[in-house]
Order: sequence, then structure tokens, then C-alpha cells
Amino acid sequence: MAPRKPRPLYMAIDFGTSHIRAAVGHATGRPLSIVRLPVRHFTPAEGPDTALEFDPEAAWKIVCSASKRAINESGVKSDQIRGIAVTSQRLGLVMYGQDGNELYAGPNRDMRAVFQGGQIDADAGNMLWQMTGHGPGMLTAWARMLWLKQERPEVFENLRTVSGIADWLGYRMTGVLLMESSLACESGLGLVATGAPATGLSSYADLDEIDLPQTCPSGTVLGKLVTPAARRLGLAVGTPVIAAGPDSQVGLIGLGVSEPETSGVIAGWSAAVMRVTNLPTFDSTHAMWTGKHVLPETWTMEANAGEMGGVYDWLVSMIGQGEEASAAMTKYDRQASKVEPGANGTAAYLGPSFVHMSDLTLRTGGMLFPVPLSFEPPDRATLVRSMFENFAFAIRYNADRLAMHGGPSKWFAVGGGLTKSKTFRDILTATIGGATGFSRSGETTILGALSIAASAMGDSDISTLVKRRRHELKVDTAESSASSEYDDLYHAWRARERQVGDIEL
Repeated sequence: MAPRKPRPLYMAIDFGTSHIRAAVGHATGRPLSIVRLPVRHFTPAEGPDTALEFDPEAAWKIVCSASKRAINESGVKSDQIRGIAVTSQRLGLVMYGQDGNELYAGPNRDMRAVFQGGQIDADAGNMLWQMTGHGPGMLTAWARMLWLKQERPEVFENLRTVSGIADWLGYRMTGVLLMESSLACESGLGLVATGAPATGLSSYADLDEIDLPQTCPSGTVLGKLVTPAARRLGLAVGTPVIAAGPDSQVGLIGLGVSEPETSGVIAGWSAAVMRVTNLPTFDSTHAMWTGKHVLPETWTMEANAGEMGGVYDWLVSMIGQGEEASAAMTKYDRQASKVEPGANGTAAYLGPSFVHMSDLTLRTGGMLFPVPLSFEPPDRATLVRSMFENFAFAIRYNADRLAMHGGPSKWFAVGGGLTKSKTFRDILTATIGGATGFSRSGETTILGALSIAASAMGDSDISTLVKRRRHELKVDTAESSASSEYDDLYHAWRARERQVGDIEL
């Protein structure tokens, strides 16, 4: 009997909001290794308090360190890795000078260009939404470039072009700069219908000087790993580098969400609720985004619940009394599971809700609980339970808004770091009703990127890999009694949320 041929191996690199991750693994199944290192951001001295940047050289060093550690922890040799897929947060940007070097690198949380975004909305707001499926102006690359032109003209004079962070990773590795088309649409640089560069917006944003890179579809082999980058990454020279796309859409691949009328939730630092469509579907109120899926001739409609992982970190750090974060989360998750549905009358309004993308204003939030406190004061477990219910209700709220544009989803899958909490999974399953698929490891983007790499290298077609990813999910089904109870709790939460939002501070 002939020896069994070893399964091909790939690497995925994900530049996220708070961490850079590198993983080694097969086309499906759990990765052999995942290394997660924090990203360091800073507020530049010459910018407003809302500005945020990262140092490209420092970030590249972290990427290289994560890559080497992932290879070491996987126990495989670097020349066994057939391809590297790169993905990143959606609104992060890198700008380049005439010499090709970086002039600016900023994450999705860089909010320096609010005023310039308002200018773009006034001059070309409707066109921006129609062409790219995204807005408002302040969240686009155009606003940050316009800020540079108005506030730092001496730097802007040298500006040549711009790209997403994943595109920058590919550029560092191969010397080839292309924009992955789905990622380009997320920051207003690509046309959502075709994925082509949105060059027509440059004159409306007063940025005729900018020459956008060409776009390419997900799964494109950008080039081969050049010697200097290979040495720093600990990989073999000539390893193919593959454009995967934006983290959320790549995460849908990891969840096996590819067919129209199916939905996926990436519940991490923020929570994107995305529904797959076979045509670009637009929200006339500009509350929800229209995006390109990383699959051919497929699109997404997205409602966003806002920050969740950050809220979780904040609450646990507040009540954890200096405990180590992961240990505290495990403890409070276990304790919260024993609290009855409804959290003993405690209701949380900590930010997660339905985020109207053209009306990004501050809202009133907090926690409500019965008083006098001497009757039954809420303990830590109750507060955590109410937070998880807040998260689940916000996800359902967004799913309900998406259902207005095509009916209920035929399939609902959830991934991201928050799914590591069993209490959250149980509450969400009861809140959504029906069957819900969960990523067993919590990973989504990394899994999707590994599958995209395998498809790009011709080891399997992407549709087959997506189906296998779906079969890897853990499927939970809510009991009818629990679903009915949480349906009532959800509607009560929504009614109180409207009242809380009317309070002015």
C-alpha cells in the first residue's frame, strides 16, 4: 500500500484591530498553530486627539515575529508551506510616497477626518454610497487623504497612492501593490458592483492627484516572497503570497457562509451581521452597508451592532479586581451561566445595538436594575449575564433589520472571540431561535484565509472548501420554551432601549 500523501500546508496572516495573528494549517480543520501578538498604536503629536496611527516598521516586525513563532509552534518546516494568505481589518489604511515608502499607516479607529468626511458627504455623499456601498465620508480613505492635503500639505505633496493594510502586507512581501477588490470597497476605494478602483470619486473629493492601484479578486497570487521578507518571516524564498480580502468577508468563508439568504456574524471587537446576496442590495436610508463578498458574483448586506469585545474587556476589568483577563472571563462566564434568563431584572445598554452608518452619534447607555438595592443587589455574575443578553439582543436587532430586505435567513452562523463563551452561545441561540452554527475554535478569519490560500494554489476549489467549513461548525438548537422566553425578553429590551436613548446627559 502506497504511503499516504501529506496534506498541503498554508499560512494565514491577519492584521486585526487589536492584534496581529499568524497561523499555519490545512485547507480545513483547526490550524496547527495560531500566534496572536498585540498591535501598538499611538496618537501623533501633530494630529487631533481622535487621530491614531501605527508605525509601519514596528508593525512589520510584529508580523515577522508572529510568522516565525507560528512556524515554530506548528512543528513543520518553512518549505512545507505552499502559500501565504494576507487579510486585515477593513478600514485600516497605508499611504505611500513617490518613492513607494509609507507616509502614513492608520487603523480603522483613526477618526481624524470627521470635518473632511462632512465635506465629502455634502459634495458627493449619495454618489459615494451608490458607487462603493459605504459611507459616511469620514470612514473612507478619501477623508483621511483630504485631511492630509488640508492639514499637512508638505506631506501630501509627496503622496502618490493608498491601499488597505492587507494590500500593504502583500506589497511588503512581494514588491507588488494591488488592492484586493472587496477590501477596496470597504474604505471607499473600490466600486461595489465590479470591484474596479473608484477613480471617479477623486475629483469629487478634491484629490485628483491620487493614482489608485489596480484591484484584484480574492485568491489572486500577488507574487512570490522576496528574499529580504522571506528571511524576516522565517519562510522560504519564492513562497506564493495570496490576497485574501477584508477580515469580515474572509471570516464568512471560515463560517461556510456563501449562499444567498444565509447570514454570518463575526462577534469579536465589534459585531458585523452580514447577509449574502446574489446582487448588490442597497439600503435607501444608508443605515447598512453593501459590500463585495470574496466569492465571485456574490455580495453582502451588512448591519453592524458596534463594539462588543471592547465592552466585554471593560466590564470584566472593572469587576475583576485585578484578576488576569482570560481567567476572569472564564470564571464570570461560568457564574453567569447559573443566572436565570432576564438577569434578575437587570438590563444592559452598553453600546451594542443597531449602528446607523449615516448617523454615527453618541447615545445614552448604562445598566438598569430594580431598586432599592437592599432588596436584591445585582452581583458580578448578574452584570455579566445582562451584558451577554445585551450582545445577543443587539445581534438579533441587526438580523431583523437585514430581514426587511429579503426575509429571514435560511442559515445563521457565528464566529469570533465572543463565541468562546458558552453562556453567550446559549443566550444567542435562544434569542435567534432555530439552529445556529458556531465556530468551534472561535476563529473565522484565519480559517477562511487558509481555505482561500488552498484554493488559490489549486489544491481544491473554493466552493468545496466552503461547504467543508460549514460542516465543521457546532450546531446548537434552542428549546422552544427558551426561545419563547427570550423572544419576550428581546422585545422588552428593545422597548426600554428606545426610552434610554431619549435621555439626555
